[in-house]
Amino acid sequence: MSTNLLLLTPADPFTAPEPNGVIQRLTAAGFLGAPLPQPGFFKPGEEFFQFVTFLGCSPVVALGEPGATAEICRIEIPAPLEQPIFVAGDNLKPPRCPACGYRSPEGRAIGESWEAEPQHHLWRCPACGKEYSAPQLRWRHCAGFGRFFLKVWGVFEGEAVPSEQLMHRLAEENLGEWREFYVRYESP
Repeated sequence: MSTNLLLLTPADPFTAPEPNGVIQRLTAAGFLGAPLPQPGFFKPGEEFFQFVTFLGCSPVVALGEPGATAEICRIEIPAPLEQPIFVAGDNLKPPRCPACGYRSPEGRAIGESWEAEPQHHLWRCPACGKEYSAPQLRWRHCAGFGRFFLKVWGVFEGEAVPSEQLMHRLAEENLGEWREFYVRYESP
């Protein structure tokens, strides 16, 4: 069984909104529904499908109460972390150099090294020699960096994208641009 998430995070990995402001804004917009028993978790709201666009002919989105057979779509808004972290799942792809497109096979090591020293760690491209902070690499929507992550559980990679309307609502939290990425964790 796999766990699949769509994550949204501010483009600047060092910033984080106040969660209650995000919750109030997204509840008022209809993206968030009723709180679930788990702290920080919410049902999708009545306007959820206006904010997340599902692709393909017949996507399967399980809404409702968590069960043993299906991964239920729910939204988590946890408290911000003290320091930014690197988040990647089993679907991690090799990141690319923004200048020359070189694909690094050491993506996880690059992210973890940055996480240990986010203010100082630079990656040097072996092909062109240019240096970048890990968040500046092209991670192809399969990894992210930050202190705050809005998590939409039950969304498979490539199955859905956040709408411009959702990204605009999040930008209204005075944090500028946001990014989306997908993670998948395989259970044994």
